[in-house]
Amino acid sequence: MPERVYVALDLETTGLDANQDAIIEIGAVKFTDNQVIARFATLVNPLRPIPARITQITGIRDADVAAAPTLDRVLPELRAFVGSEVSAVIAHNTAFDLGFLRAAGVHFQRAAYDTVELATILLPEATSYNLGELCLRLGIPLVDAHRAPDDAEATGHLFRLLRCQMLALPAPVLRLIADSAEGSTWSLTSFFADGGAQADAGAPLAAAVAPPVPLLPASEFGAADEDQRTVAVSPHLIEEIFAEGGPLQTMLGPTFERRAGQLSMALQVTDAFSHGDHLLVEAGTGTGKSLAYLLPAALWAIANDARVVIATNTINLQEQLLDKDIPQVAALLAGRGLPPLRAALLKGRQHYLCTRRFHEWRTSHRLSPVELTVLAKVLVWLPTTQTGEDSELTFFSDAERAIWRRLCSDGGACSLERCGRSYGAAFELPDADFYLQARRRSEQAHLVVVNHALLLADLASEGRILPPYTHLVVDETHRLEEAATDQLTFRVTWPELRYTLARVSAEGDLLGLLHRVAADRRHHAVLELLPEVAGQARRCEQRLREFADLLAMFARAHEQARSDAGYLQRLALDGSARSQPMWSRVEIEWDDASRSLRVLLERLTAVANQMEQAQWREDERTVQLFYEWRGVIEQLAEVSKRLDEIILAPHGTDRKHVAWLEVGAAERDGAEVGATVAMAPLSVQHMIEEGLVRQRGSAVFTGATLRIGANFSYLRDRLGLWDVKVSTVDSPFDYKRNVLLYLPNDMPLPNDGRYQQAVEQAVLAAASACQGRTLALFTSYQQVRSTADVIRTPLERLGVAVLQHGQSSRSRLLREFRASEQAILLGTRSFWEGVDLPGDEVRCLLIARLPFAVPSDPMVAARSSEFDDAFNEYMVPDAVLRFRQGFGRLIRRAGDRGVVVVLDSRVWRKAYGQTFLDALPECTTRRAPLSNLAGAIEKWFAR
Repeated sequence: MPERVYVALDLETTGLDANQDAIIEIGAVKFTDNQVIARFATLVNPLRPIPARITQITGIRDADVAAAPTLDRVLPELRAFVGSEVSAVIAHNTAFDLGFLRAAGVHFQRAAYDTVELATILLPEATSYNLGELCLRLGIPLVDAHRAPDDAEATGHLFRLLRCQMLALPAPVLRLIADSAEGSTWSLTSFFADGGAQADAGAPLAAAVAPPVPLLPASEFGAADEDQRTVAVSPHLIEEIFAEGGPLQTMLGPTFERRAGQLSMALQVTDAFSHGDHLLVEAGTGTGKSLAYLLPAALWAIANDARVVIATNTINLQEQLLDKDIPQVAALLAGRGLPPLRAALLKGRQHYLCTRRFHEWRTSHRLSPVELTVLAKVLVWLPTTQTGEDSELTFFSDAERAIWRRLCSDGGACSLERCGRSYGAAFELPDADFYLQARRRSEQAHLVVVNHALLLADLASEGRILPPYTHLVVDETHRLEEAATDQLTFRVTWPELRYTLARVSAEGDLLGLLHRVAADRRHHAVLELLPEVAGQARRCEQRLREFADLLAMFARAHEQARSDAGYLQRLALDGSARSQPMWSRVEIEWDDASRSLRVLLERLTAVANQMEQAQWREDERTVQLFYEWRGVIEQLAEVSKRLDEIILAPHGTDRKHVAWLEVGAAERDGAEVGATVAMAPLSVQHMIEEGLVRQRGSAVFTGATLRIGANFSYLRDRLGLWDVKVSTVDSPFDYKRNVLLYLPNDMPLPNDGRYQQAVEQAVLAAASACQGRTLALFTSYQQVRSTADVIRTPLERLGVAVLQHGQSSRSRLLREFRASEQAILLGTRSFWEGVDLPGDEVRCLLIARLPFAVPSDPMVAARSSEFDDAFNEYMVPDAVLRFRQGFGRLIRRAGDRGVVVVLDSRVWRKAYGQTFLDALPECTTRRAPLSNLAGAIEKWFAR
């Protein structure tokens, strides 16, 4: 094979819109597998001012491009650089870079390889696919990020490494990708064809193939008899383990701290488990609550040969439990000669791959370009995965996620017998339904770790998801109501619905497969019905598209809609919205669309009945196809039923549910998303009380922020936890000694025109005094952007980097913040909790505004209407819990010291403000002018 020549290129521009913005710099590198042949670099005069934000990112100023050539003079040189010898053009996000060049009239007429797409396929374990992050991880030099020549050089280097990664794939996998893509318009067809050709030529392509996780015999698992008398755990055993000089201290060594609160909580959990009680316990930061509930849970589970479910809300806590805390508990128990502790993580079925469904899918039809991308991702990942979880893969688009739903384990179509057969041996691939394996492990386990969503999905399914359990621990309980609401929210997303309809249209893969199978079996009754299905699916898709367009138009005209919001908006479908003149058009349009959908459902059901009569469900060759068809019917029937409830409700759904439209997602995957329709229950307290308390032998609910002041009334009412004992375990931290709470007494109220300027002044003062190491919490992206734009230049002059939520992922921002000695991080809601920055990583925490929920949010407004005094009984308590979570970001270890600055003067100017202050631990408090802030911070750390 002749040596390939490639060109990697990168652009810097004045913005993101290829039709409105202009190119200001072009960088390109021509290279082969072994050497760089030539480089091309030039600034471009955009004939317009460069926005300040672009100058901050790139460093390119108006003066730099003033004497540069214009684009029409540069493009002929670029075309000549990408000569006939070049086989492919490479960019890190080809849609952006080549999109700008196409808008300028440049079409290279050759393969275009996107290193973002390639990296998601070939590096499934990467945590970020940002060019800078990949370069850092792979050791690729990137001297001047966000400058086109350096980014192009790094992109070329990245491509060479990705090509090596491709050539290191197992030869059967590489050939399978290449053969599947042959003749396709997929952008990476020639890339994998080259690899397949080298594999066929006998090049040394090899990789280890991980054996499938062995299935456990059914006789080795099973739940304990729920009526069986339980064995109590001795409190003396708990005391002995936590004692000075005890097993825990021996294991932890110098890091051991005897915490009275940890022992107290462990004894309370032990007592609840042993006597069948329910407990709501707040454990302050630093208590060590994870060990305080895990140790009693593990001892009880082993003593009774039963299981305990541990439910958390965040992935971070799950990882802490599985990677650190549970192994420590297992080691403690093993040291006492107890049987091995078995623990398992279980996720929802849709998160696990079924290799049988995967192989049936890939062989059932000619794959589209997006399907080939998913195929390549799965085939590269499958030989090495031990879990088969989708969290190990990256799906950027709704289309990719919809395809995954055809590959994942399915309750109707999957079984041990059906999915345990060999489908991938010819390609040296494992065969497994990874969900069935995970489920088996969970049925064997003493401790089963799940998230809140799965716990609540199990309740909604009446216990058909989790293995049977009687004892439960819920951590991060303050998020349980939100998780329950999310789990029970029904949404209609139009791209997903159109994808489903397309599958049963004339060109659809599912209808095509059914036609082939029916023809092979000479099942004429089915064949006669399929043209009617295809025609009705096309008509139904058109009617639903028209309805979705009208709904989007209605949403844009909604009195609360903002065209420039830049974030997802939720617009209530209440009585006021339904009184608008356009709503009658929405109802009429849905009436027409729903009739079309019902006709389609009748056609689909007629086909399913014929399949049922022919016993397709009992035939291994057709059972998968039968359940796929039934799945489409169930999905469309659910859409029809729920949209009837939402659209045709006379006063905005019944009193027990809340309906709304979601708009503002702009575009996704190049297509208008439109207005998503959603509906959720007004209250979840009965579900939680009945399913998590009354049906359990013992349930422990815990978290660091569960009280408002001295009582639990708010949370008990929201979650229906009135028949539960309550307890508080105070934090062992000395907040009065270690925390300065600074309240700038001249701070304007948030509705004052001077407020934002004062916030900027405070952030500048704090970040300067602390030399970075500052976290500022906001309640809106708009305020984050406004503040960042003002403080960035003066702080960068001082060597302090400004990291801004919204410009990168949360995980990446936290990595950059930890890695930087001098940085300030500006974050919104997701940074108010679950962020662990101990020691000197954060010295100052600023809280810009009290974290009140948005009153106009449909769910907030509906729940508020249930109270006589909604502000004080609902809005304030909810905000207090969030406020306490934000405050908890500062002190993470006993030796931490720092300053908390509250910039919302309602805390001391409004009567309800004292509720927020009373919710905090006792700190050293200072009320002084804002101008004294920097000095106060410096003085505090000089103590």
